[in-house]
Amino acid sequence: MLRLSEIKKSYHIGPTEVDVLKGVSLNVDKGELISIMGPSGCGKSTLMNIIGLLDRPTSGSFELNDAEVLYTNDDALSDIRNRNIGFVFQQYFLLSKLSALENVELPLMYRDDAAKFTREHSMELLRRVGMADRAGHRPSELSGGQQQRVAIARALVCNPALILADEPTGALDTNVGGEIMELFKELNAEEGITVVIITHDPGIARQCQRVAVMRNGVIVP
Repeated sequence: MLRLSEIKKSYHIGPTEVDVLKGVSLNVDKGELISIMGPSGCGKSTLMNIIGLLDRPTSGSFELNDAEVLYTNDDALSDIRNRNIGFVFQQYFLLSKLSALENVELPLMYRDDAAKFTREHSMELLRRVGMADRAGHRPSELSGGQQQRVAIARALVCNPALILADEPTGALDTNVGGEIMELFKELNAEEGITVVIITHDPGIARQCQRVAVMRNGVIVP
């Protein structure tokens, strides 16, 4: 499903060029549950941004669903991202003035075929993550774990083949974080969704089927 070959990423900070990714090669098969683990600053979030089409590599090639990703058209990249990838972040990023249900529906605003996704579809996703009884609540009325469940439902609303989760349990206590990981494992096993989890936590990484370890901008053997 994902094929990354010799991905490099550099940034210019003033007159200095900083190499963040130094030649990352990684294959992820459809239906895998994989973690990319490493310490802060190793490049794993930069790699996630490239996999999620939020950033562009300086060099290297990237295939998504057996098609090479081209970086010539930003609108096309946005469309690929919206149709194929769901994002879950550490800080949830729910809009404070919207209800849980409205937050789940938000990505559909960017779909030209949004009419085929009914409100019942969004409600069913809230049921799937155990949040149907909180559909009308705003984020300030929800706990951290509840907000993350809503964020996962939002990531699923466009029926993505891939979920990218960046430190999804980092702001949660151990018990709630464990519940969120169980939810990811259920979605992977029951729905066949490919899940890539970015983490610095070995305990989280070990719950995945495979662990790719990053250090100093590369994946180590």
